[in-house]
Amino acid sequence: MGKDKAALYMDGKALVTHIIELARQACSQVFISLRLGQEIPLKKMVCVATPIHDQFGEIGPLGGILSALDVYPNNPWLVLAVDLPHLDLYTLEYLIEKRDSGKPFTAYCGKSNLPEPLCAIYEPKSRAILMDYFSRGRTLSPRKIFIEEKAHLLSPPNPRALTNVNSPEEFEEALKKG
Repeated sequence: MGKDKAALYMDGKALVTHIIELARQACSQVFISLRLGQEIPLKKMVCVATPIHDQFGEIGPLGGILSALDVYPNNPWLVLAVDLPHLDLYTLEYLIEKRDSGKPFTAYCGKSNLPEPLCAIYEPKSRAILMDYFSRGRTLSPRKIFIEEKAHLLSPPNPRALTNVNSPEEFEEALKKG
């Protein structure tokens, strides 16, 4: 993208604000994962989302997820990417309602029938699985881990909600579709 996706604006608000507002409606506590040295994208977010600093280095989203699971290892985590401009509350509520707490991961089937690990629930038992991958040097993407570990997958009620933006062109397209 070339810049912090969290600070991109759509419909008059930063994407990070959109995601935090949705999470606050679905969860009792909201956290924001930050790389070491990374600043909170918008200073006012500190009052509505508690920062968790990634303690696992530059291994991508997996480091932030592991850091969160270290903070509260006995709680399930609803993990959301900041770059989901069309994510809606119904999509989150459906994920939470249909979660299988007996499985380590619950996620939607996204594009090409692949799991979407950045709009997913990570159960407490997922920590041991993720740490095993990390300790063996297998820092696979969360998506590959979900595939290998046979995550509980759901069909999204609103597939558009899982459309993420990874380039300026994709963001422009999302703006056009509103």
